[in-house]
Amino acid sequence: MSHLRKKIEEKIPLWREEIQDLLKNHFNTEVSQVNVQQLLRGLRGVRTMLCDTSRVDPQKGLFIRDYPLSDLVDKLPEEVFFLLCTGELPGQESLISLQNGFRERQSVPDYVWQMVRQMPEDSHPMAILSICVLAMQKEAEFWKRYLDGMPREEYWIATLEDSLNIIAKLPVISAGIYRIKFLKKDVIEPDPGLDMAANFVHMLGIHERDENFINFIRRFMIVHSDHEGGYVAVHSSRLVNSALSDLYYSISSGINGLAGPIHGLANQEMVKYVLKILDKYNGIPDDEELKKYVWNDLKKGKIIPGFGHAVLRDQDPRFLALYELGKKTNPNEVMFLLVEKLVQFVPSILVEHGKVSNPNPNIDAISGALLYHFGMEEFDFYAVMFAISHVLGICAQLIYNQAIFHPLIRPRSVTLDWLKKYLAESK
Repeated sequence: MSHLRKKIEEKIPLWREEIQDLLKNHFNTEVSQVNVQQLLRGLRGVRTMLCDTSRVDPQKGLFIRDYPLSDLVDKLPEEVFFLLCTGELPGQESLISLQNGFRERQSVPDYVWQMVRQMPEDSHPMAILSICVLAMQKEAEFWKRYLDGMPREEYWIATLEDSLNIIAKLPVISAGIYRIKFLKKDVIEPDPGLDMAANFVHMLGIHERDENFINFIRRFMIVHSDHEGGYVAVHSSRLVNSALSDLYYSISSGINGLAGPIHGLANQEMVKYVLKILDKYNGIPDDEELKKYVWNDLKKGKIIPGFGHAVLRDQDPRFLALYELGKKTNPNEVMFLLVEKLVQFVPSILVEHGKVSNPNPNIDAISGALLYHFGMEEFDFYAVMFAISHVLGICAQLIYNQAIFHPLIRPRSVTLDWLKKYLAESK
């Protein structure tokens, strides 16, 4: 039995006892109300789910379990996954056990590579990645064991097995997509002597021995690993998994949600915005020119990418974590300097413009710029980078949900006529 599985097994009785106690003693206690604006505008702020892996404090930012993000940015992604699953950072023996488990599961079926090579030239890499995950559904341990009559108490074990398999294979597949689609080169096999992030860099075949790039990928994966349970990607995965659709179905659905332009594609929109400014002014504009440019976009009803957040009301620690790295690796690069300048001026402009709860830069203000710095100029691949990071949090949440017997998600809906009648009768 792996160290991770053993640790989760120790935790499960406590988790289940807590859930049963809450249901028994507080089953009718109200925890949220829904107003009409929330009902019609995406349920913003409505408490609708339990997520123990991470939380976002409006002032302090992201916490993974009880650790502020700033305490974790120099860890390995494998360590953070162990933390997400158990609430504890692994010791050295547990870390080695987990890494060895991933290495044993990295082999990608040949039919996946055949499919990647046969996809149309203009297929989006996120579509290819989603199809690859779905194609491997036949490998699902959960489905095999379910057909054999697996008891409910063991759903989490099969979910853990599928999680380890998917997490191990996704960087291999993603790097392969990058090489086949963009570089027109052969796939590079994994190196069993490397950690997850360093191995991904190795398989990309670019900047392989660049410690700055490797450290960036490690930090990129950690800051994108988890962000509560309401994100489109994790929410859609949780919804699908609640029907006992295995992780291959669930992760594929999450990747599809992540491919949206206001979700996983947001960082590339920021890079495009910066490049457009640099092109217009043939370099970095002066202060007044930049302010005028931003104001003109706002007056046209355009969104300034990379700023604001649905929950945060202060600095995004994910932005700060990557910005700190950028200050070390490329402080004098023109794109980085323009991002710094936008960070200096845009918040005050947004405040003056009004209707903004948080004018500060978010992670998308910097992540794409650093990817671009390290030579990854293929914007369509940026969301794939997000996906291989975010799957750590998604899998941890789904393991937990199966461990506590999370039921089918089935909220009620109302018609517009019902809502109008209800409001009229409430006057």
